Amino acid sequence: MKKNHVEKRFHFCLELIPQINSILIKYFKKKDLNIRKKGSIDLVTEADMASEKFLTKNILRNFKEDFILGEEGGETKGKTPYQWIIDPLDGTTNFSHKIPLFAVSIALFDLETNQVLFGVVSLPFFEDVYSALIGRGAKKNNQKIFVSKTAEMVNALFCTGFPYKKDLGDVERMLSQLQPILISTRGIRRTGAAALDLCWVAEGKFDGFWEESLSPWDMAAGARIVLEAGGEVTTFSGNPFSPNISTILATNKILHKRALQEFIPNSFLTMY
Repeated sequence: MKKNHVEKRFHFCLELIPQINSILIKYFKKKDLNIRKKGSIDLVTEADMASEKFLTKNILRNFKEDFILGEEGGETKGKTPYQWIIDPLDGTTNFSHKIPLFAVSIALFDLETNQVLFGVVSLPFFEDVYSALIGRGAKKNNQKIFVSKTAEMVNALFCTGFPYKKDLGDVERMLSQLQPILISTRGIRRTGAAALDLCWVAEGKFDGFWEESLSPWDMAAGARIVLEAGGEVTTFSGNPFSPNISTILATNKILHKRALQEFIPNSFLTMY
């Protein structure tokens, strides 16, 4: 019975994607986008708010007893074991600068088992939809995808993101991570959208992704997609992924152990 409940929510989520894409593209093309700050450099736009309002309204209309955790709207309590984890616009800074690297990220989390049951990530500008239902593999536009087979760090392309918090200690830790990865790999990229980064690990464009100071909505859906594509996802300490832990390392699995050993400074392990 529970399996049917999850599949019903998964297919419902996929049905929402064309409408949410239209909403975001409309705002992306708008010349006078309303933008405000919710931190020193952390932005929120009217597109974020419209996207989350649409998603929340439709979820509650169809599954009124589910929990919802959204980036812009806080937490809605429910009675079922299911929690929707929503990032209505991942890559808001890109979006506000008219850079088309942005996404909407939706996951379903089981509060009883602490598992992400499915993840759906849409890249509206590119018309790409990534999805994964636990145990069913990962897909891009309904075609199976898999992580890369890169076996050597020297041939690997990694990606990362930078936290909004920029205290000197945080910057120094971030730079301490960059140095060994720059030396050991083919290179590092930064797209500005964690959900997109994880999907590109899942389809083998990137061989690995790491970041700290993330929130559940940044990574829940993308992590499930990487896992279902054959990758490995853990915290910096090597523990199984949890959307409630703020660090993430996602790789093609082959490179994961070495990345943990060589790239994650010991100072991080005492923190996470």
